[in-house]
Amino acid sequence: DHNVVATASLSEGKQSIIENDDGVQEYYTIEFPWDTLDYYDGTAWLECRLRDKLSDELLCVLGWSLEKSSSDSSWLIDGIDWQDFRERYRPGIGREEWERICG
Repeated sequence: DHNVVATASLSEGKQSIIENDDGVQEYYTIEFPWDTLDYYDGTAWLECRLRDKLSDELLCVLGWSLEKSSSDSSWLIDGIDWQDFRERYRPGIGREEWERICG
């Protein structure tokens, strides 16, 4: 069981830190591979990727399911998906197939 604390602001290219429960810090940059996908039904999808600052290795892919608020039309987070590609967390619970075809 590994707890991960991530500090981030959502601006592309900004350097941030992932700190593992054993105190190891990994510096990364944030990349948004494409614009937010609006399904035009009150839901949307946003993806970002965290890459190692020095090696450019893919560390994690985060995806947000968004839902539009009926009161003010702002986007609210409905769910978060986190795919962690760091070696110490592979293949991850239920991710064996993902590992085989995408890792």
